[in-house]
Amino acid sequence: MSQVKEFEGFLDTNIAILRRRIDAYASSGQVFDLQKLIQHYVVDVLGEIAFGQPFGVQETDDESRIPPVVEHSLLSATTGSWPRMTRTLKKWLPLVPNKQLRALFAGRQACADTASRSVVRRMSALQGYREAGKLPPGERKDLLTNLILARDPETGAFLTQADLETEAFGFM
Repeated sequence: MSQVKEFEGFLDTNIAILRRRIDAYASSGQVFDLQKLIQHYVVDVLGEIAFGQPFGVQETDDESRIPPVVEHSLLSATTGSWPRMTRTLKKWLPLVPNKQLRALFAGRQACADTASRSVVRRMSALQGYREAGKLPPGERKDLLTNLILARDPETGAFLTQADLETEAFGFM
């Protein structure tokens, strides 16, 4: 519950952006898609909570900033539904000359790249503070930061960058 309270500021910041956008549409009398605005809000909040920064969809109205999680999820569900063939499917499906199938793999790769960039960015921001297990002054706490600062209770070791990227990919 205390962690959820720490995220309240992220929600408030993004609600303010959403309200400004709705107010602007209402003031101008322009027709707008409320569902789309709420989707942009949710995407940015998830970016804030998981990765320590919004994806910037609300501010820019640029839907290309939304990670292609639909493609990633569809590919995961498809390959994961046949567990004995998962390794084979992952090996051979990328070679099939099908535009839609290639889009699924491109979506998965884009999600992996986003996760990797987020880990590198957060680790860089926390450089020198990780050993102390605390945040630099003015730094915020998010799920990825919690993982970066976490230590194994038995060994005291931190998660490796590869482990962090795997976890961040799981946030997608």
